[in-house]
Amino acid sequence: MTQTATTEEKVREFVKFSATVTGFTEFDLWGTGQAEAYYETVVDQEGPDALQKALSSDPSAVPADPVVKSIIKLWYVGVWYGPELTGRVDVAAWTAPGRSGAKPAVPDDSQPEESLPPQAAPGRRTAGGDLAGDGEDRTPPFVVSPDAYTEGLLWRAIGAHPSGAKAPGYGSWASPPALENH
Repeated sequence: MTQTATTEEKVREFVKFSATVTGFTEFDLWGTGQAEAYYETVVDQEGPDALQKALSSDPSAVPADPVVKSIIKLWYVGVWYGPELTGRVDVAAWTAPGRSGAKPAVPDDSQPEESLPPQAAPGRRTAGGDLAGDGEDRTPPFVVSPDAYTEGLLWRAIGAHPSGAKAPGYGSWASPPALENH
């Protein structure tokens, strides 16, 4: 068996699991064209062991594995939020001091410092491929590919079109919106 065949099987397993946790079919997920990019992102950011642990977890378990939460967000919005950011309440986590130099739009008092989860765990990797040390080494949220925003499941889930892309066409406002059944 070649390395390529193994990778293809792993991507299929990733998509099958993702269909379970997102509520969309495998067909819908493959149709985004993002399956390989999302799989590679999770492996690069968290490592193959963390991904395998997430794939073997019970998707109905509460609370879900933080990597599973990151995978769900990835499919819906096309942005990789590391597991340390999945539970954050503030909407400006990506502008936290030290990340971009800007002050957050919303104060980060969503959780006391003592209750924040550890920033690094075995198997998690930084963008450079090194094991993550502390929270400062982690990659801030990022858009995975140029098409990730427009292909996010969010738009299908709410029956809308992404702003600035995939416009419904001239005169589309003349008819009431039609929502898909999912």
